[in-house]
Amino acid sequence: LLKWFKRDFFSWVNNPPCSACSNAETVPTGMGRPSADDAASGAGRVELYGCKACGAITRQPLFARYNDPGRLLQTRRGRCGEWANAFALCCRAIGLDARYILDLTDHVWVEYYSDAMQRWIHMDACEAAYDQPLLYEGGWGKQLTYVVAFSKAGVRDVTRRYTRQWDALQTRRAEVSEPWLMSACYALTVRLRTELTASDRSLLEERDAAEDRELRDSQLPPPEVQTPLPGRQTGSVEWRAARGELG
Repeated sequence: LLKWFKRDFFSWVNNPPCSACSNAETVPTGMGRPSADDAASGAGRVELYGCKACGAITRQPLFARYNDPGRLLQTRRGRCGEWANAFALCCRAIGLDARYILDLTDHVWVEYYSDAMQRWIHMDACEAAYDQPLLYEGGWGKQLTYVVAFSKAGVRDVTRRYTRQWDALQTRRAEVSEPWLMSACYALTVRLRTELTASDRSLLEERDAAEDRELRDSQLPPPEVQTPLPGRQTGSVEWRAARGELG
């Protein structure tokens, strides 16, 4: 699914071509308001670009920043937000228990729960990366802070899965206190599970407890021999370099 989604289904957007002369060298000039149709599909903003060749200011309607995954299955393009939204929908469509992962240093991806392995598995459609949670810290060189999982059945702080530098990372977690974050995630999870049956809640609580143990154990020293992790592959070199994600 990851390979199909990246190679055949979705495409990455750096900057849209000029709608007047089709020149590919356009530069961002600001943000515009979405049309009523764009807004109905969850677009809160539209990127505006200027053309270096003819000077036209073009609004690229196919790259309004849609949040509606159904609309994204039609446009089939975007950056990491659009990729994660659409990929999560595809995962759920084939029966996977998938959740949306938000990295507050500006990236998103998906996890799915594997019944066979009894754990959540990292999947990044942009990179076609499977079960490589240390990709961002170890490959891209990101200075992570908060990584939070959102699903229809709960909200979880899963930052520990994505770091082997927990002590250093904790010094960057200054937005809220740790007790407040734990309490907020718990309260939201309880609210989301209100309508579930007692047996379903019990199953999810067992899964949560197993994940808590896994996250604690993930801070053990890694093996001496590791496969090198790559820097970010998607996006222009200039864009990736500006974000410090070349690795």
